[in-house]
Amino acid sequence: MKPMKNIVEVIIDIGSSALNQTFYYHVPESLQQEIEIGHAVLVPLRNRTQVGYVVGYVEQTTMNNMKDIKEILGERPWFDADMLDLARWMEQYYMCSLMDALNSILPTGIKNRVKKTELLPPKVQVRYEKWACLKITSDKMAELLPSLVHRAPKQATMLSILQHEKEMPVRLLLKQAATTHSTLTALNQKGCIEIKEKEFRRDPFTAIQVEPDSPMSPTVEQHLALEKIDKEWKQKQKHPLLLHGVTGSGKTEIYLQTINQVIKEGKQAIVLVPEISLTPQMVKRFKARFGNDVAVLHSGLSLGERYDEWRRIKENKVKIVVGARSAIFAPFKKLGLIIIDEEHENTYKQSCHPRYHAREVAIRRSMKEDALVILGSATPSLESYQKALKGEYLLVEMKKRIDGRALPPVKLVDLREEIKKGNKSILSYSLQQAINERLEKQEQIILFLNRRGFSTFVLCRECGLVLRCHHCDVSLTYHADHHKMHCHFCDHQESVPDRCPSCQSPYIKYFGIGTQKVEEVVKSTFPEARVLRMDMDTTSRKGDHERLLSAFEHHEADILIGTQMIAKGLDFGNVTLVGVISADTSLHLADFRAGERTFQLMTQVAGRAGRGTLGGEVIVQTYSPQHYSLIAAEHHNYQAFYEDEIKARQELDYPPFSHIIRLLITSIQEKQTIQGAETLGNHLQIFANERGCHVLGPVQAPISKIKNAYRWHIILKGENMMALQDTVHQALAAFKSAARTLHVDIHIDVDPLSML
Repeated sequence: MKPMKNIVEVIIDIGSSALNQTFYYHVPESLQQEIEIGHAVLVPLRNRTQVGYVVGYVEQTTMNNMKDIKEILGERPWFDADMLDLARWMEQYYMCSLMDALNSILPTGIKNRVKKTELLPPKVQVRYEKWACLKITSDKMAELLPSLVHRAPKQATMLSILQHEKEMPVRLLLKQAATTHSTLTALNQKGCIEIKEKEFRRDPFTAIQVEPDSPMSPTVEQHLALEKIDKEWKQKQKHPLLLHGVTGSGKTEIYLQTINQVIKEGKQAIVLVPEISLTPQMVKRFKARFGNDVAVLHSGLSLGERYDEWRRIKENKVKIVVGARSAIFAPFKKLGLIIIDEEHENTYKQSCHPRYHAREVAIRRSMKEDALVILGSATPSLESYQKALKGEYLLVEMKKRIDGRALPPVKLVDLREEIKKGNKSILSYSLQQAINERLEKQEQIILFLNRRGFSTFVLCRECGLVLRCHHCDVSLTYHADHHKMHCHFCDHQESVPDRCPSCQSPYIKYFGIGTQKVEEVVKSTFPEARVLRMDMDTTSRKGDHERLLSAFEHHEADILIGTQMIAKGLDFGNVTLVGVISADTSLHLADFRAGERTFQLMTQVAGRAGRGTLGGEVIVQTYSPQHYSLIAAEHHNYQAFYEDEIKARQELDYPPFSHIIRLLITSIQEKQTIQGAETLGNHLQIFANERGCHVLGPVQAPISKIKNAYRWHIILKGENMMALQDTVHQALAAFKSAARTLHVDIHIDVDPLSML
């Protein structure tokens, strides 16, 4: 029996998590057949008109004087009951408002806004263009053309084109006929053609050219993996599957063949990649295999491209979506498979509110929609690997590279010894020699550094002052291309002073190294080499990722210098040397996951070498060659790393042996920030004691100020997530009035991946 639609429950979209409640409205009879879950609606609220979303139906209520919905906005519902269920789970688990969760699901740019009494249109809408359509018969054409050839040759040319094409966009017709709109108007007035408006698809694939390919014959390991995946796919209750395969073992081919099977059974697939920079390569692989059945979703697209791709998915015009984190919300109705490539990557965790993790959202969505989740990685997160060992996930391992290719040998170079030998260059003697050898053989090299810019900081050699951002508690990074210092948190920029602001000394020096500095050194050391740099500075414009990677793929450069965006997923057969300029950047961060991230990063970047028939070598420069994460990476030994790291986590009771919720307290007033943190900490301690949870802090955050806001944090730790969440809810309720008085903001991060 269908629910009555005369009363609906509506969540109001006013951009405030303080109003996390729904309201009930009467539906006028004229709208009752049309209104659905997920529709945007215009409603009255407190003497104003607001935009809201329908989240339920109510058969009866005791409310009096219920107001009417004014209008349904848009042609379609923006989400269905399944996606609403997912949003409600996110609201509960990540401790955000329902509207915050729905904002993650809604396509970007589609919202109407109300400004005073005026309804503003969405930022993005369907785009239309004019088409010219042939209107006359073949006989009429044969009669007309000969006379036009001499009297109006441009009209004849245009008709000849349409005789073959029947219809085409006006812009293309004018270009092919090499004429103007007057020719078009003349033919229209004669009744030869008619002008229609058709939807114009903003296609992100325009610049991507691919040749179709066929499935590869699986190796023994791939065959066994496919069998296990197929068996789990057929289960009624599917377990997430962890595909632990070394770099170059053929995980992508596993994805492709599994998707093919899923599609044959009438289902759809979502494929997540951790970096936008990886999307073009992955899209090429999937387009080559599945053609126009592939859509793409990520923040690098224009609003129009994202909207048109979203609509193709919603309208069931594609079967596969490839994209970054937010693609997990692709509006498929027959979802059968979710693949998360490089599942260990931090980029799957949203850094702003709501701070969801795409992996956990995927697993929750798969349970509701009976889909299989495949988590792929050469270096799985400790949490995922432990779950696989405990049987919560199904573990499938591939320990060999395709065609029996060896994993590249990894050499750790102790930079302390380089200094003793008198080498002051950022390139060790070993790395310089290896680069020379590759250049002579016309092979390619990747140099990796986990930092952009020219140098890490600018310092006065007289008094020791480090020039810092006035708005954030971080040092400014020098960028040589325009001789300015940048803050990589708030984007503040300023010129390098001639004299120290503190002691007026002229002795200002740049310390540390960034990608620009590496580029300068490489070019001066190897002047004959063609060098490309790939970091946030060189990939700021649309299409930069594709342009740089395409140039390197076609050997228009010998050396690619880059940050994390080149550390994973890239597959270039001519790359035979990977050099890590410094492995210490991530190793000594104030974060319990620093060792894990370093191991993962070193293993991933090492995996870029020797993927072709030429073999390869990896040189890792470090001041800490004795660290267990680097020793494990040197031997490509995930198991050894896991055993060392899991012991340390267990001793300190860190995840995966506990859950963590981080509360970040911020304010533009330092005194109020500290007072707010201490007051909230006291409330947390009271309620935590009742539930066996542990409170760490409050203490100043490692980065104590960002964008003029002071930052303190409190860590809540315990084995039971529900107990932690209840503790936070009660403490925040008790703290509510103090928060208003002190003007502090509280940011909640469930299962945080960063403590900075």
